[in-house]
Amino acid sequence: MATISNVHFSCFPLSYGLVTRLLVLVLAVTASSCAAADGREMVANGIGKTPPPSEATEPTSLLPEAKVPMGSNSEPVVVQGSVYVDSIAGTVGGRGSYELSYPQLDGLALDHPVNVALRGPIEELRDEFLTAVSEQSGEDSTRSDFEGDSLQGSGMVSLLDERLVSVVYEFRVEWAGAADVDERVESVLVDLKTGTELNLGDLFVSGSPWLATVGFFARQELLNRLGTAGLWADGRGLELEAANYAVFGVRSEGLVFRFGLHQVAPGTAGTPEAIIGWASLVGLIDPEGIAAHLVN
Repeated sequence: MATISNVHFSCFPLSYGLVTRLLVLVLAVTASSCAAADGREMVANGIGKTPPPSEATEPTSLLPEAKVPMGSNSEPVVVQGSVYVDSIAGTVGGRGSYELSYPQLDGLALDHPVNVALRGPIEELRDEFLTAVSEQSGEDSTRSDFEGDSLQGSGMVSLLDERLVSVVYEFRVEWAGAADVDERVESVLVDLKTGTELNLGDLFVSGSPWLATVGFFARQELLNRLGTAGLWADGRGLELEAANYAVFGVRSEGLVFRFGLHQVAPGTAGTPEAIIGWASLVGLIDPEGIAAHLVN
């Protein structure tokens, strides 16, 4: 049977004292949606860039707001929402096991489309793993050579502001008896104004050569990281097809692309990344779109 627990989301670049103050205030603000004794640890948004509050009367985000004092002589600062991390673990017929963690946004219900989207890659790969192990177990119940199959994975928030939440997931699948480990990457980008999941193309001006530009800079970045001999000689995996660049994270400084195992390079390269700064994409990012506040 699967067990669920909550763990601290440790990637926020905040001091211990500030985190403590943020925790106290955000927990008080969100008490109506999360019981105080549920054991979750949360912090207010400390990731990426949070633009100034909008003057518009129409809400710009689904996230709750909290005013956090930044010092005895400082004005309170408005922060948007908070993140906590849930984990889930279990076994499959005593032969396989899984242990996964994923971020969730406090103040939103578990069945809210944003939180459902953030759990999506975790649940999808877990179901795939459970099916595979169950099928192997059913082929010959006397076999034990595949005992020890395991799935591990987690999601890391690369950006959270009042408009976007971006998460990149890393998974590690080990099949007993297999020579290699299967590494996988996935990503989710959600518009917090509408609660809808977004694709890479949604960031750019329609009809612009954004894919060719992304492909060019991604190749240059990979060459810098891996060298000419580190990529497949025929350039496979980097063709100008949106599917090749579908796994990405949004950061305050730019876009980070992740490539699957064996997609662009031999397995020794793992799941390489390529970072493209916003300065390289000026003129292509939709000035009225969801990422405009990061470029301007």
